[in-house]
Amino acid sequence: MTGTEEHRFTRSAAGIVGLALLVIPLVCWATGAPNPLAAPGDSSGRSLAFLAQPTAHLVMAGCGLLIAAAAVLRSTAVRVAALGAFALLLDAGALAAIGYLPFMVFSAVTGNADNLTAYLSVPLLMQVGMGVAAAGLLWMLVDRPAPGGADAHERARARTARWTATAVIAPVVYAVTRVLMALEVPGFAMEIDESTKAAGIGLALAAVGGAVLTWGLVRPWGERWPRWMPRLAGREVPVNLPVVAALVVSVLVMAAGKAILLLAATTGSVISEHPWAWLPMLLWPLWSVSLALAALNSFEVSIETANPSPLVTVSIETVDSRAAGVCCAGARVGWGCGCASG
Repeated sequence: MTGTEEHRFTRSAAGIVGLALLVIPLVCWATGAPNPLAAPGDSSGRSLAFLAQPTAHLVMAGCGLLIAAAAVLRSTAVRVAALGAFALLLDAGALAAIGYLPFMVFSAVTGNADNLTAYLSVPLLMQVGMGVAAAGLLWMLVDRPAPGGADAHERARARTARWTATAVIAPVVYAVTRVLMALEVPGFAMEIDESTKAAGIGLALAAVGGAVLTWGLVRPWGERWPRWMPRLAGREVPVNLPVVAALVVSVLVMAAGKAILLLAATTGSVISEHPWAWLPMLLWPLWSVSLALAALNSFEVSIETANPSPLVTVSIETVDSRAAGVCCAGARVGWGCGCASG
């Protein structure tokens, strides 16, 4: 997908998610089942838990209708409203599931695979699907033809480097706090058991891994698959892949940042009890925005590198042809000619 191509996958994803959000509350209403996004007992189903079940059904169906409309209509206002619907429905569950994945895998390898069943919960699967659709819709909303020329290319490179550096800081700071919590460093120590400490180390590893992948947006090694990957080793990474992945993570981080900001606004919350462990998470909204901007600018750089501006090419060809003409004209008056035609 480029700035001039239709985002077919984005439209399809938004359409499927919108229809699902329309159908699911109808099924829940008909069967008496609880709304999956209004289920306080599920860590991924709390976004509408503040509403009564009938109201949650209506809100989810309304959001689904709006998102489905954004998949069909080309209205900027509808797309912005659909992103607002996603902001309401998304919560921190999907990002938490990604963060805890290293610990869950380790637990499964050591004989405790039961925890992995949490990754099959309906609310979590809905959160992931909504995250992908929201990321695609965001890209479709901001996508514009990139300006051509060497100057624009260099400016895009500079913006990518700047936003990438910013997007790396937040997860690294978060990882450091989780390690300090596990080591019970004063100011970070909390009353947690060994299993929770191990999970915190897993969160730190996931955050560092995310920071490394983000850094790959501006490094040559980020353009090709690593050698240890079968069948893909050494091949170029598709231009769209890191952009889509970064935008999805950006959307999920913003959803988690929303939850953290709401928690910070609550009097007597856990943040006030352990500020050094929690305050770095207030950087998450900045992390989300900087990651999205880094990905979008990286895409612009990749497209310009793969398809240099025609204006620049024509300019170079014109200079070459004029130089050849002067050279041949000089040959006719006895100055000699160094061009191929001379």
